[in-house]
Amino acid sequence: MDQVKRFLAAFGLILLYMVAWVPPLLIWITLWRGNDAAIAIGLLGALVVMIIGFIPYLNFASKKVFYFAGEGHPVPEEKLRAIIKDVNRLDVPVWVRERGRELIVTWRYVDAKWWEILAHAGLKRVYELHIKFDDRKKEATLIDVEKSVSWRAGPTEVRLYGGFFRGIIFAYEIGKQWGIKENFQLGKVYDYKFTPQEIKTPVMNSILRNGWAVRFGIW
Repeated sequence: MDQVKRFLAAFGLILLYMVAWVPPLLIWITLWRGNDAAIAIGLLGALVVMIIGFIPYLNFASKKVFYFAGEGHPVPEEKLRAIIKDVNRLDVPVWVRERGRELIVTWRYVDAKWWEILAHAGLKRVYELHIKFDDRKKEATLIDVEKSVSWRAGPTEVRLYGGFFRGIIFAYEIGKQWGIKENFQLGKVYDYKFTPQEIKTPVMNSILRNGWAVRFGIW
């Protein structure tokens, strides 16, 4: 139910963005009534501005609606990073890497054992969870990214393409039973369906459990 309410709230904000453009467009049409060329130019310009402004607005709406408060006193940023990166010490098909100040959690396709399993699973797209940290606010922004994949001959030959899909994947659960240790340590190879939720849910809950708030964003 919580997910449905948040989705409806996000949809409402998007609808509000669209509706907000109606009055200025009507004014423009009224001012240039009878001048089809001016009206067309105005509508085209408004469409361009609307499209350019939509992505930043969508990012704002996502962070506004999809906000989850942390539990208890927040741990230092470095400790939270270490907790997430501890996944790399487990025998699981999930891998955490650093890129600048971000952490990226994805499937462990660079490992020969897991490459074979992932390739045989027939995945056409690889999910990445990008995590940005705001130490001042004690907030982590989670960004969903999907890339096309070519498995080729081995883990060193894997190629990822695209990565332009940055949206909100509505696949998460909140609860004490959904942390990194609870999910990854007890998981068996045949338990994994290699869905985004299997990465996003444990990471998100571990962040919340350590006192940090979570927001979903586009970037």
